[in-house]
Amino acid sequence: MSKTYIQVRAEENDKELASEILEKLGTNLSTVVNMLLKQIIMTKSIPFEVKLNETNYTEDEAISEIVTTLAMENMNLTKEDILLLKEYRSNKNASEDIRKKIVSGYTKEQ
Repeated sequence: MSKTYIQVRAEENDKELASEILEKLGTNLSTVVNMLLKQIIMTKSIPFEVKLNETNYTEDEAISEIVTTLAMENMNLTKEDILLLKEYRSNKNASEDIRKKIVSGYTKEQ
């Protein structure tokens, strides 16, 4: 397989600092860029988390925002719905169980 060159613009200081760290790790910038490309191909994604800065909402503020937004759409939440939201926010591992509770409430009503 033939190789090609990739040009990347970066702050000079960032490149120098990263290169020093990588050298201590026994590798170099070119190898790490190639590793990154391989990971993108293998995972069909960016192989690390990319996200916006999280807001500093308290749990109550976040729930209040959800309640208000849904109320504007005439979708008023019950106290049980709000408890489910709080449960979801505090226990992401139980999200599938919580989703089933919510969905079952709507399927029973129809």
